[in-house]
Amino acid sequence: MEKWLSTWSIGQQGKLNDFENIKEAGFEGVEILTEQLRAIEYLQYAKRSGLKVSIHLPFHDLNLATPDPFIYERVSSVLSMWIELIAEYGGYHATLHGGYAWSSEERYDSLLRVKERLVILGEKANQLGIELAFENLIPDKLNYCHHIASNVEEWISLINETSVKACLDTGHLACMGGNMEETIERLGNSLVAIHLSDNDRNSDLHLLPGEGGDITKGLFHFLEKSSFKGPIVYEINPYKYSLEDIFTHLISLKQKR
Repeated sequence: MEKWLSTWSIGQQGKLNDFENIKEAGFEGVEILTEQLRAIEYLQYAKRSGLKVSIHLPFHDLNLATPDPFIYERVSSVLSMWIELIAEYGGYHATLHGGYAWSSEERYDSLLRVKERLVILGEKANQLGIELAFENLIPDKLNYCHHIASNVEEWISLINETSVKACLDTGHLACMGGNMEETIERLGNSLVAIHLSDNDRNSDLHLLPGEGGDITKGLFHFLEKSSFKGPIVYEINPYKYSLEDIFTHLISLKQKR
């Protein structure tokens, strides 16, 4: 069980020495947020610093659930490109969002499309030695559209039916109202990565653990008992915390243990 850091937590102006400091602080890898302006440069910095690498695939303007075939062609092309690139860098996993239905009435058709596309993308990733890690999302409480997958049953069903892996986002799960330990047990060997942050169970605040509702209390101990082997990726708000804040938290965690 390794501690990693999301490059989102570095911000847009990271330098090589930031990655060297991340390594020195005790992180063993980084998950590159591919939507960052210097994502490829960050990949190079990570490798030069001796950090393991994986990626978070882009999602804000790439809707995997889109009914438009032309948009999907672009989505598929971009996601495939990034998976190929992280394979070249010796990466481990690629975290993926499932997109969203244009309206809640279109949820069923959107789920069918996402299911088919997960199979295709998962097969491509497997061929390149990359685990496609499907992430749980926060539900749209207005019920205007539907984020995939934003309830635990839907998420686990899609994972089981497509044979992709899972990335459990602790902040998202808290907003979903899911139970942490029960969900981890249900995911079983499908769980290959965790996004770690804290919040107030209402908003995705990306706080350091213990600075919100303490939603991850006891998580490390439970994961050890569950023989979880994947990375725990700290996904911490860069607009609230500096890298030094994150390093200080890591030091305090080691002292407590």
